[in-house]
Amino acid sequence: MFIHSDKHGGKSSHRAYGLAPFTSLLKEEGLNPEPILQKNSIPPSALEDPEYILTPSRELAFMESALVAIDKPELGLRCGSRYHLSFYGMLGLAAMSSKNLAEAFRMIFKYLPMTWSYMYWSLHTEGGLAIVSLEPQRDLGGCYQYMIDRGLVASYTIATDALGYAPSLVEVNVAQSEPSYAQLYRDIFNCPVNFSAQSNDFRMKEADVQLPLQQTETESARIFAKQCEQICAKLVDSGSFSEVIRQHLLRLPNQVASLEQIAHRLNTTPRTIQRRLANENTSYLELVEDVRHNLAVEYLETTLLTMEEIAVRLGYSDAPSFSHAFKRWTGTSPGSLRVF
Repeated sequence: MFIHSDKHGGKSSHRAYGLAPFTSLLKEEGLNPEPILQKNSIPPSALEDPEYILTPSRELAFMESALVAIDKPELGLRCGSRYHLSFYGMLGLAAMSSKNLAEAFRMIFKYLPMTWSYMYWSLHTEGGLAIVSLEPQRDLGGCYQYMIDRGLVASYTIATDALGYAPSLVEVNVAQSEPSYAQLYRDIFNCPVNFSAQSNDFRMKEADVQLPLQQTETESARIFAKQCEQICAKLVDSGSFSEVIRQHLLRLPNQVASLEQIAHRLNTTPRTIQRRLANENTSYLELVEDVRHNLAVEYLETTLLTMEEIAVRLGYSDAPSFSHAFKRWTGTSPGSLRVF
């Protein structure tokens, strides 16, 4: 069995009310999110508007600013447990009425833009185990580890809600080195947690994903799924053209593709790309710089790559060229972001 999410998720937008669990947690920690929302051109009232749609760049810029301001690295784990199935609306109903946990995950993965995730998800079986894994679908900058942590806990919360009890896990694997909040990982998942792993996933017995859910009703699941299809299509269609370009940049080696190469891949002209990007108040060069900046932050905070290796991955000729660019972006040296 192999179930995976569609690859269009990275080009979609999200409904703003999905930020509510995050902003409520910020408030509990004593941080007022409203000034940060406004700084990132998000009206606070958007969180109460079920139709207000955010572009990925605005959503992630807000989250990264808030994470820097609050400086609590474990926030992703704590926030993930707030994404209960009931919070997903129609998608939650579709998943909850599926015949078993495997089908519930299939529903979630199929309509991923409705989940506020920036991950590619998969469920596969191997050696008697069911493995739920995730990997980033776009550059996430300073939100990278937050999104990994939140995603793992949110998916485990979905499984718990669907089954009516917390499933027993065999182990959890996390690609980052062991963080200061490692014990919280163990407390939440109640199983061995392996850091510096090759993947981000959690594993349970294969038989557990075939167990019927507490509210299984396959006919209802079919009706709910039809509604999800319509909602999801709207979210994907509302994705900005700049996100399309960003996705193509991330698929090409070293993020050094020329505008002409991207135009060829999209079967259009460089002039058309520049015009459409200008309509979104950006440019091709700005997107290249933004992607490089975000990936640099991810590499520095979550890997042991040397400055030379990071420079090569980002398309720079050497480490000094990369360091100069990083100082231009942030006003500081890349070494200041090393956390280990």
